[in-house]
Formats: sequence, C-alpha cells, structure tokens
Amino acid sequence: VERILSVRDLFNPKDPWSPYIINALKAKALFKKDVQYVTRGTEIMIVDEFTGRVLEGRRWSNGLHQSVEAKEGLQPSQETQTVASITYQSFFRLYKTLSGMSGTAN
Repeated sequence: VERILSVRDLFNPKDPWSPYIINALKAKALFKKDVQYVTRGTEIMIVDEFTGRVLEGRRWSNGLHQSVEAKEGLQPSQETQTVASITYQSFFRLYKTLSGMSGTAN
C-alpha cells in the first residue's frame, strides 16, 4: 500500500493515511448493502440493526460514511462535526421541576 500511495510511512502523524485505509477496508468488507445500509438516490441511509428501519438523518462518523459513499460510487459528502452531546438524563437534570403525563390514567 505504501508503494502504491508513494509514501514511506502510513502511520506518519504529519501525513496520516491509515484512517482512510482502515475505513475503506471496513466499508468494503464489513458493511453490506441492504443489510447495514441502503441507497436512496444519491444518499446512503443507515439501517437499524435491531428494528430494520432506516435511520433518517443519521451518519457514521470518522469518515466511515464517506468511505461507504465512495464504495457505492457516490460523491462523498462533507464530514459532519458533533459540537456537543448530552444524554436525556443529564438534559432533564438541568430543570428544577419535572412533570409528566400518563397515557393510562383515567
């Protein structure tokens, strides 16, 4: 691989090729069309492994989504960046008072 890419070290921090190669191998060997993902037009849509439903708006991170797009011959899209994340439990702890509603109450 180093000879094909004309690089001396795939793991050089100044010119890192290894993440791209690892993602390409994952996309080729581990991700199967119509099992882990489906194509809709020019988009790759992730399939939930437990329910089999398409997860709208979800993307794989760290360049993996772009690797799957390239595998399918699609134009790779821009990498998205997660700015912040929070769990539901931590989100609700931000409030002093909580209320709820029961769907079974009379």
